[in-house]
Amino acid sequence: SSGINAEYGDLLATQGFSVILPDYYRNGFFITPGDPGLMEHIKNFPYSKMEPDVNRIIQFARKRGATIFGSIGTCWGSYLVVKMSALPDFKAGISMHPSHPKMMTLLEENEEEAYKEIHCKQLFLSAGNDHENVFPGGLGEKVLGDKLRVEVFPDMVHGWVTRADISDEKNNRDVSKAVELFIEFFKENM
Repeated sequence: SSGINAEYGDLLATQGFSVILPDYYRNGFFITPGDPGLMEHIKNFPYSKMEPDVNRIIQFARKRGATIFGSIGTCWGSYLVVKMSALPDFKAGISMHPSHPKMMTLLEENEEEAYKEIHCKQLFLSAGNDHENVFPGGLGEKVLGDKLRVEVFPDMVHGWVTRADISDEKNNRDVSKAVELFIEFFKENM
């Protein structure tokens, strides 16, 4: 990981949010997209395996005074955003360059049914080459309706929010816009 996820967490904390950044990979283990073994690795992380961690995190936060929750995820983290957004105390979910359509196919889960379980507002920040289901008019919008806001960044490729070279003017512009949008979205919905 580039460490940018922790920086985004710190940024949200400066805006008054309590932030927990769990290590679902266990001990920092990570496979870079494109590496051999990625698909097999993903199959090892269905929600049923991660749900006990999610429950522990929620309990941890509640003991510290949290009463409402939001989640933000990049790439396969959007899968957890979708799943956690069905939980009663969640008020907002943000998926940046979301991969949950591909993950759900790989895990043989029904994406449409997962969307039907969501009860809170969602924000998809989609790259130009992300799955059609996370675009305007896609399955997400068809099922979620006005619970979903989709912002497409046509000049960006999957992974841009966490891996883009921000010394490039277009990358810097769009990463900055994404950060602005996710902060605004949480402030409006939590």
